[in-house]
Amino acid sequence: MRHPRLPALLACALVCACARPAQAADAPVPAPAKPEQTALGQLADEERWSFDPHLGRIDTFYDLEAELVLRKLDEAGTAAEAKGGPVARPSANDDQAEQAMEWSRRELARVEAFVFARKWDDAIKVSDEILKILAKYSENPAVATIITKVKGYRSQAEEAKIYEEAQARFDALGLKVEGILWSSTGSLAVIGGEPRARAVNERVKDCVIINIDTNRVDFLFHYNRRRFEFQRYVGEDVAAKPASR
Repeated sequence: MRHPRLPALLACALVCACARPAQAADAPVPAPAKPEQTALGQLADEERWSFDPHLGRIDTFYDLEAELVLRKLDEAGTAAEAKGGPVARPSANDDQAEQAMEWSRRELARVEAFVFARKWDDAIKVSDEILKILAKYSENPAVATIITKVKGYRSQAEEAKIYEEAQARFDALGLKVEGILWSSTGSLAVIGGEPRARAVNERVKDCVIINIDTNRVDFLFHYNRRRFEFQRYVGEDVAAKPASR
C-alpha cells in the first residue's frame, strides 16, 4: 500500500530542483599567448648589443685609414707652411686631434712591445714617428699625456741601446782577472796580458780600475762621452768579440 504523503514529497523535491541555480563547472583559465618575435623586435635586441674590444686591440683597417688621414693632414699643413700662410692649430675638441690620439694609442702599444722585446732601434723609430705627428696637437691634454709616455719609452730604449753598445765595446777588450794580491798599500789585480799587477786608479787598456774586491775588479769605461761601470770576477773568461755599431 502506498504512503499517502509520497506524491506530495516527490512534487516538493521537483520544485526545489527546478528553483536551484545550476553551478558551472570550473573551467581552466587559458594562458595568454606569447607574442611572436617579429623582425622589429630582433632589430631592437641587436641595437642593445654593443662590442667592447679589449685594451690594446689593433684594428688593421682602422689604423690604416687613420694613418692615411693623418698623412694627408700633414701634407696639407706642410703645403700651407711653404706658402707662408698661417697654419691653424686644432683645439682640444678637434676631430683631427681625436684621430691623432686614437692612432697614437695603438702605436704606443707597438712601442711597448718593442721595448719588452729589447728591440731598441724599432722602439726609437716608432717613437719618433709618433712624436712627429703629435707635435702639432701638444696643447690637447690627452695628447700631451701620450707624448709624455712615448718620450719615456724612447728615453728608456735609447739608454738601454747605449748601455748594450758600451758593454759590447768593453767585452771586446778581452780583460781577464787572473788573481788578487794583497800589499801594504792596498790590493792589486793581476790582469791577463799586463806586465805587472795593477792598483786602484791605474789604467788597463781603455779602462780605469776603481775598486778591487776579494774576488772582483770594478772598471770605469768611457763610451760616447758617458761613463759606465763594469765588473770582472777572478777567473771569469769573457771571449773577445767585435763591438756593435
